[in-house]
Amino acid sequence: MRRSTTLLALPFVLAVTGCELFSNDEDSTVRITIAQALTGETTSEGTFTLSGALGDEGTTNETLTFGGPLNQPVVPVTFTRTLTGAHGTITLTGAATITFSSPTDGALAGTWTVQSGTGRYASLTGNGSLTGAANFGVAPPTATIEYRGQVKR
Repeated sequence: MRRSTTLLALPFVLAVTGCELFSNDEDSTVRITIAQALTGETTSEGTFTLSGALGDEGTTNETLTFGGPLNQPVVPVTFTRTLTGAHGTITLTGAATITFSSPTDGALAGTWTVQSGTGRYASLTGNGSLTGAANFGVAPPTATIEYRGQVKR
């Protein structure tokens, strides 16, 4: 009888101590969609939606470095992006390429890594890939980007 009482009390003990039955260390798929515009030669701002294992939305800003002039067919880019949502901030770093299909239209492809976080994202780690499209034929230039990957808390 003692064994069944202990097993019945286990959920209560876990709830009181704040422990969870399932680990937060398992990989979880996320998708981040971004719409942005350049605000300077090396900065952009826009909005994001985070979905999948985590859900949030808010604003984003980015600092980027172009690895060459934008008149080349392929231009490398490095970036640091901050997502600011209702549950905290996530800072991502990464590298990508812009492959131009015309003088004004480019396809984006690259990778990203979680650099840091605050609030609910303070212990977040993860990485993934990104794809998107950039339009340099409008003022200011715009881009839509999709990040996909795995995160852990």
